[in-house]
Amino acid sequence: MIDKSLLVVSRTPLPKEVKVNLVPPLTHEEAAEFHAALLFDVVERAALHLHAQPYVYFDPADARPDFEHVFRHASFEYKLKPAVGSKFSDKVANAVDNVFSDGTKKLIYVDMDAALVPLQTIRSGYELLSVDDDAIVLAPDTADQVYLVGMKKPHGQVFDALNAKDPFEVALKISSPLSAMLFTLGRFQCIRDVTGLRRLYSSFVRNGQVIEHARRTTDFLLGLREKYGDV
Repeated sequence: MIDKSLLVVSRTPLPKEVKVNLVPPLTHEEAAEFHAALLFDVVERAALHLHAQPYVYFDPADARPDFEHVFRHASFEYKLKPAVGSKFSDKVANAVDNVFSDGTKKLIYVDMDAALVPLQTIRSGYELLSVDDDAIVLAPDTADQVYLVGMKKPHGQVFDALNAKDPFEVALKISSPLSAMLFTLGRFQCIRDVTGLRRLYSSFVRNGQVIEHARRTTDFLLGLREKYGDV
């Protein structure tokens, strides 16, 4: 039995495959490097600092070598599996079903654009899932996208909201009749566009070049500062 698990579903971190909306100011190669750094950090944070079992579901199905390369120096355990489904929401829902079939008691899904969400936010999600009743936890970002979903049972239909025009509102409507208890967490500024990247970079510089337990992303941003001075 796995007490806590953390799930991410990711495209292969190769140029022109990920973070293309950050080009420019980044190059396609830098965008892929940034995605790989975020991916490594969100998984390492789960394993070492949240004491949760990390699951990485990758897309496309033949991309395993690329993901193994990202984690080639990992000092923690993680599970790497191919994502299955025609739409992204299907891939996430199917991954959730599979993680629960492994015996997890509390699952939290984190959107890759929210890889640097504060650890305390995720801890709060697990704490809310510790209630005796069935429970669902939802968290919106500042654009009303859903950046975090927590659950104690495989309520995969919640992820249909990812296809909606207003995902967070739809996720609330889907979740309400499914669970005895429905919780929401605070909003978070995700890295979905260049504005989000520049906000992250400004915060990084302002806070003395420190990001909480995110060493790969820190190294990437240090490289940007050395190369460009600003983004």
